[in-house]
Amino acid sequence: MTALGDPFDGLWPDVERELPEHALTAIAERAQEADRAGAPARESLDLLRSLDWPGQPVPEKFRGGGAGLVRCCAMQRALGAADPALAVALNMHLFSVGLMVEHWRRRTDTSWLLMEAIATQNRLLASAFAEPNLGGSTTRSLLRAQEVEGGWRVSGTKRPCSLAAEADLVCLQLQAEAEPGDPQEVLVVLLPTTAPGMRVVRDWDAMGMRGSGSNTLVLEDCFIPDELVFHRAPAGSGDDDVFAAGTIWFALTSTACYLGLSQAALRHAGDLLGRSRIAHLDSPRAGLPSYQAVVGEHVAALLTLEAACADTARRMEQGAAPERLVDTALAVKQRALRVVPEAVGALAEVCGGAAYSRSGPLERLWRDAQAIRFHPPTPVATRQYLARRALGLPAGLDLDESAPGLAGGASGTTGR
Repeated sequence: MTALGDPFDGLWPDVERELPEHALTAIAERAQEADRAGAPARESLDLLRSLDWPGQPVPEKFRGGGAGLVRCCAMQRALGAADPALAVALNMHLFSVGLMVEHWRRRTDTSWLLMEAIATQNRLLASAFAEPNLGGSTTRSLLRAQEVEGGWRVSGTKRPCSLAAEADLVCLQLQAEAEPGDPQEVLVVLLPTTAPGMRVVRDWDAMGMRGSGSNTLVLEDCFIPDELVFHRAPAGSGDDDVFAAGTIWFALTSTACYLGLSQAALRHAGDLLGRSRIAHLDSPRAGLPSYQAVVGEHVAALLTLEAACADTARRMEQGAAPERLVDTALAVKQRALRVVPEAVGALAEVCGGAAYSRSGPLERLWRDAQAIRFHPPTPVATRQYLARRALGLPAGLDLDESAPGLAGGASGTTGR
């Protein structure tokens, strides 16, 4: 029988123009050292800047690359196959710029000036949406911003924050101070990382995704000018169209990073299985049906996930209302946190002890794959949201233990 080639061909557009093969090879060669150092490789970031990668999602009319969600996912998949930790770190840039693009499309305000600056100056963004004790919510913040003349003042901690020490700008959400009983409002802002009152604590020492540089960002009496607030929404709102669109961008592009990681694991496992022999059977492992069955089972799961991710991205890009697509995008992400770690673990297992050695890449890829479980919205909140939507109960992206079907609902939630 004639081989048909890569079964994953055709699911994604070619991104050779944005990420040439020589660039991906150079990035991949630095991944192991970035893992040891616990920080992104500066050379890889500089290389991506030289390729105008930071401005890719910015519309062409604002001097960006004009890449839509599908192409951005394809780029993240390619980067994930080269250096998963770098891809995840850069995904926070992509998510923030995608959020800005979606905001501008719906509000058509002066936020285009920020996007144009990112594209023309190749500025890298960190996304500081995660906070301790927030439970993975992105539509709330424990940092209270006090309104002052010309802007806002805020103090607090954001952790983990990928690229915190390497980025030029940081995108973060804050919650405006309000009188008791008044509506709570979230502000989404963009600040230079050199802003007075902002500093980075280099405390990232995780098991996997070590090369993402996800350190702690501390704000101490930090001033935020009004003109750098580019979006405002009710805190905890499930109805905000921009937050919904941003959730879709993050769910799909982050899934694409891990799909790239899976492809790298499959490639390295294939090489090991082809070289590793079972002596008494006089055959490489790759030639034995028992090993082929394990690989085939997980290729099937990965192909299904890839197809779902690509199709959902295309629907979003073709104009589907984000409020109607959030469920699907979150379901894709939720499925990925089972499929990807299981696939990488199974591939490492069939390769035997060689896969457990730190001298090879499968050990690092296995560690990196575990991080998929911790990206917001968290799995617990996502399961609850999807269940309540399916059951016709009030649902929001924040974890809610109020049993709304019995108590009449909680503030900040939305039904079908």
